[in-house]
Amino acid sequence: MPLPPSMTNANGKTGGPALEQVVRANLGAQAHGKLRKALSTGELRPGERLNGRALAARLGTSLTPVREALLQLVAEGALEMQAGKSFTVPVLTRAAYLELRDLRLALEGMGAERTTAAITAPALTRLAATHRRLCAAKERGDFAAALRWNEEFHLGLAAAAGMPRLLRLIEGLWIQSGPFLNYLRADWPNTVAEPHPHILILAALEARDAAAAVAAIRRDILEGGEGLLRRLGRLEG
Repeated sequence: MPLPPSMTNANGKTGGPALEQVVRANLGAQAHGKLRKALSTGELRPGERLNGRALAARLGTSLTPVREALLQLVAEGALEMQAGKSFTVPVLTRAAYLELRDLRLALEGMGAERTTAAITAPALTRLAATHRRLCAAKERGDFAAALRWNEEFHLGLAAAAGMPRLLRLIEGLWIQSGPFLNYLRADWPNTVAEPHPHILILAALEARDAAAAVAAIRRDILEGGEGLLRRLGRLEG
C-alpha cells in the first residue's frame, strides 16, 4: 500500500521534519515522544493509516520500539488500532471536539492562571518570540509551521506554570486535538487578527493579571475552534 503524502518526501522516500531519527538509548521512549510531537503539531492527519515499518525507517530504528510507541499512543487515546495490528489517526466528531475543547478550556485556563504568578522574564521573552514566529509563518502562508509554533506557544505557556502533572494532561489533550487542526487548512488566514489572543495573554502575564490571562486563553481556544466546528458541521451534515 502506498504511503500517505505526509509520510513520504518528493523522492518517494520516507522522511519528515517532526520525525528526526532517534538515537540508540531508550528507543521506545524516544519514538513515543517524536510521534506525540507529530500528532500534537498536526503532521499526522485524521484518518491517516500509520505503517510501522515506514515509521521505523523515518525514525532510523527497528520496528519493535515503534510498535511499542504506537501501542502506548492507543492507550492514551491518540490513535486507534484495528484488527490488532493496524494503527490509524482517529477521525474527529463534533461531540469529541467539544469534549476536548471543554477540557482544554478548563486545564489551559488553570495553567494560564498559575503561570501569571510563576512566569519569569526569560520565559515571557520565549513566549513572545514564539508568537512572532507564528505570525511570520501565517503571513508567508506556511500552515505546517504555524501549527508547530502555535502548539509551542500553548505548551510553553502551560510549562511556565511549574506544574508538571498539569502539563502532561494538557499535552495529552494536544496529541488528541493536533491532527484535527488540519481541517482548518482551507480556511487558514494569512493575516493575523488584532489584537491576537496571544498578545492579550502576553500583556496579562506581564501585568500579573491572572483573570485577564485566563480570559485571553479561553478566547483563543474558542475563537480558534469556530472554523473547525463549521467544518465538522459540514462533514457530519
